[in-house]
Amino acid sequence: MLRFFFFGVPFFLAMGIWLADGARFSFWATSVEIREEVPVIEGMPELGTQTKVSWREELTCGLETPIIGFLISGFFFLFTILKKRSLKNPPT
Repeated sequence: MLRFFFFGVPFFLAMGIWLADGARFSFWATSVEIREEVPVIEGMPELGTQTKVSWREELTCGLETPIIGFLISGFFFLFTILKKRSLKNPPT
């Protein structure tokens, strides 16, 4: 039973990292967009504002993270199943 717990560790670890990073349904990104509203004329916001976009260097996990965790967990599971089968059928 404990063995089945270890199969899921890579998947649940990857899901935790992905969810902590924001659960984005896109690919990994190395920079994050920051939008802020600034007045067109400094000190006079009543005349209008514009959006200032700046970029911050930061790695954010994408959808690949839980997929890789699932594949690693599946590989461990298949490896164990094949190992069990080879022990049941000894070579003659």
